Amino acid sequence: MVKKDVVEVVPDALMEFMQQMNEWECEFFDKRKDGFAEGKDDIGLKQAYASKLKIIFDAFAFKDKSNYGRLIDLGCTRPATYDPGTDVVELVASSNGSMVVQVQQVKGAESCSRLYLVMKGGEWKIKKREVLSFDGKWQRVAL
Repeated sequence: MVKKDVVEVVPDALMEFMQQMNEWECEFFDKRKDGFAEGKDDIGLKQAYASKLKIIFDAFAFKDKSNYGRLIDLGCTRPATYDPGTDVVELVASSNGSMVVQVQQVKGAESCSRLYLVMKGGEWKIKKREVLSFDGKWQRVAL
């Protein structure tokens, strides 16, 4: 759930990214689960969902190995990593074409992450994502 006063400052692109990631992850998780229940691990399904994920990353993130790292293992969970309907989204900092947004999960792992965004070519793009670790330090992770 986005705080009302934050809606106007958090870019629509970030919320759209979170929504598309949520849809991708929930759909892929369900199809993988069904496949495993039938005793199969469908390579074609993985390839199709890797392609879908790459399209999302290409639209919303800068290309680098950390951002695109999820393409290697196609990690998916339930509840999903991103849930714009329930996650608490807060602006942490903003200056001259860059911002830091904190996302607190309220379902599942209840992890706290920070997304660093940069304005480039008139569009907000995700530069990196960090997760608050058990020792109170921020660690870079894949999107």
